[in-house]
Amino acid sequence: MSRRRWVLLFRMEDRQKVWCYEPLQKHDLNARRRDGWKPVNEKKW
Repeated sequence: MSRRRWVLLFRMEDRQKVWCYEPLQKHDLNARRRDGWKPVNEKKW
């Protein structure tokens, strides 16, 4: 069974703040980090 958690992500794009709130699995979160996103409300999995 897949385990998803809602995570608030943040990054800067063209001098503007961009926020994203979505359910992610751990490997999805790692992929977002590689793309420059930073988790704001991350808790331990």
